[in-house]
Amino acid sequence: MELGYHVTLVTDATAAFSSDGMKAAATNAPMSAHAILTTEALMSQLPAANG
Repeated sequence: MELGYHVTLVTDATAAFSSDGMKAAATNAPMSAHAILTTEALMSQLPAANG
């Protein structure tokens, strides 16, 4: 994001070494991602997914 990339965090396709790590990533996500979506929401926005 700091380099000008549009960052999308897919919340249900994210991993961490611990549940605390997942909580920290979700808490800090608005500071490091432009969009925070689920896989379903992301797929519905992709041209190929719209049929």
